[in-house]
Amino acid sequence: MTVQEKMNIALKGWVIVGVGMIDRYRYLVVGQWDNDDNKTLYIAKKSGKKYDHPTRMLSIDIQNNKLDWLTENSGLSQVWLDGGIIRGNKEAFFFGLGGVTYHLDYGADKFEHEELLGTTERIEAGTARGSRGIKLLGNHFYSAYTGNQVHRRDGVRKWTNISKIPREYCKKFGSCSVASLDGFNENEIYFSGNEGNLWYYNGKTWEKIFGMPQEINFKYVLCSDDGKVYAISYHGEGVAVGRKDKFTYIPMQKNDPIHESLIFATVHYKGKIYASNHTLYEFRENHWVKANIPGLYGSIEHLASKDGMLFVGTPYSLKIYNGKETFTLYGEAREDAMLVTKRLLDVSADFIEKGHKLLDELEK
Repeated sequence: MTVQEKMNIALKGWVIVGVGMIDRYRYLVVGQWDNDDNKTLYIAKKSGKKYDHPTRMLSIDIQNNKLDWLTENSGLSQVWLDGGIIRGNKEAFFFGLGGVTYHLDYGADKFEHEELLGTTERIEAGTARGSRGIKLLGNHFYSAYTGNQVHRRDGVRKWTNISKIPREYCKKFGSCSVASLDGFNENEIYFSGNEGNLWYYNGKTWEKIFGMPQEINFKYVLCSDDGKVYAISYHGEGVAVGRKDKFTYIPMQKNDPIHESLIFATVHYKGKIYASNHTLYEFRENHWVKANIPGLYGSIEHLASKDGMLFVGTPYSLKIYNGKETFTLYGEAREDAMLVTKRLLDVSADFIEKGHKLLDELEK
């Protein structure tokens, strides 16, 4: 049985809510049980218990035709995934906002619950620390959370807070939200959040980036392989571009295709910045244009990249782009696009005009 056939079994009845990568052969996926009608409950095989919205975490190894998964019955809310090689061992993290967190050790071939800073009781109650970003830099995972908190994983269940200065600033002046974290290495890390909140870490101390509009809420920060850092707002109002303590904020024009639309995901890939609001767009100097990547249809909501590969996820499909061709790993994206659009038409009158135009294009 191929890994694609295994995924068809593992993801049947599940909606994809997050993707990540270890390397060009190993991919990470989180799915949530599709219970939109509030009738089709998930039934656990071992216990026979029924659940409304459990979460399934998948590890996909294309090279070895291997698929592993773990079902967490309490679910993951707003997931963040990242992984890579630490001292020769392949590892990954599945983070949830509510504190439900799993560490995946490829060497030991197991998922392991990692409590982080929350007690078991708080995790079970859904009130643990959780995360708003996860990134593997060098030999450590870094996690960000509200209150201007950044933690470095120094060992199994050992997380060290490294953001004393941003936390003190938060307590004194506010502006504490964190929505995203990224870095070029362990000596150059950035995080961003609401009210123009943008910080830079040089491996020893933190520096706040001033001059960002306070009315702008940054959702994503990306350290691109073009040598620049990009902070992107929630609804496409603008992009801050720079490095270290020097940034320029670029507001988007009202006719920009992403302006005032909800951005689901961003990624840097081969020197370019991409963002999705269902359609995939590329950032060019001071505006967004539709990305010229073949074979991508559907409601694109999840993006990841590593080792020259771009990983694209919609609610019901997964694609891999190598810079020239796009391959389907799971699902059929064109059918996915039609399904999602039809659902939007059923839900809201606001989508009727745009939705019918999209369906007309897809059915050609």
